[in-house]
Amino acid sequence: MIPARYDPGAIALHWVHAILIAVLIFIGLSIDGLPSGPERSSTIALHKSLGITAFLLLLLRLAWRRRHPPPADERLSTLQQRLARYGHRAVYLLLVLTPLSGYLSSSFTKYPMRFFGYVIPKAGWPDEALNALFGAAHSLFAWTLLVLIVMHVGAVILHWLQGVPVLPRMLPGRHGSGRR
Repeated sequence: MIPARYDPGAIALHWVHAILIAVLIFIGLSIDGLPSGPERSSTIALHKSLGITAFLLLLLRLAWRRRHPPPADERLSTLQQRLARYGHRAVYLLLVLTPLSGYLSSSFTKYPMRFFGYVIPKAGWPDEALNALFGAAHSLFAWTLLVLIVMHVGAVILHWLQGVPVLPRMLPGRHGSGRR
């Protein structure tokens, strides 16, 4: 049985978003090691702008997914399909909560919120306690998202080891012969 592939739009959105999230995680992890100064400030500004971009891309992905539901993979057991569905929902939830909490954290600082240099509205006012609260939530969500991403990749590897390669369904091009 040849499983149905994801449509080209979903594949493109998935990989662009995955690369963007990987860059955001790398930048986010590097920020704490930077001393105060212009390099740290510009790195934080880039992280914020890319985070907003990731959030906007997520909205596009969700709209696309609504009109192009993912194809079922009948090779997986009912339990595996259910776990995959819940895992994807958890990832999507964290892809919403992580940038939202980062935006809210930044909204409660004295600094203007910028998107690639352009000032955008903030949802708050200078308040160190709220900044710290949303900053802690942002860190928690980001670390949880990282764990789920590792689990997601681990599940792909596990399926491959079990002889049920699921990755070709999400690879660009004509990988596998499951082209619809």
